Amino acid sequence: MYEPDAVLQNMSGRGQIFADGIDPVRVSYKLVVERREGVLFAHGSLTGPHAGLRPIWLSPDSTLRLRNGRRLAISVTDLVGDVAEFESTGAVPPL
Repeated sequence: MYEPDAVLQNMSGRGQIFADGIDPVRVSYKLVVERREGVLFAHGSLTGPHAGLRPIWLSPDSTLRLRNGRRLAISVTDLVGDVAEFESTGAVPPL
């Protein structure tokens, strides 16, 4: 069995964010993986240059490459200055 709505993992590091037609952006990330109603969900924050993050914020889908090389499908939901918030948009793979 599992704990309902439980935080499973906290991660931080440096990675890159990619979106179609937009140059990759180097970011620092803080990532939380949790279980919500039996489904894995990830969310967190990105810190990077506003000029690079803004086009990605305007794009509906992007990919965060973590420091270990794993990739996570995300959507940037908020951007204030050099800090963006994001949520996973697909299945969360083992990280």
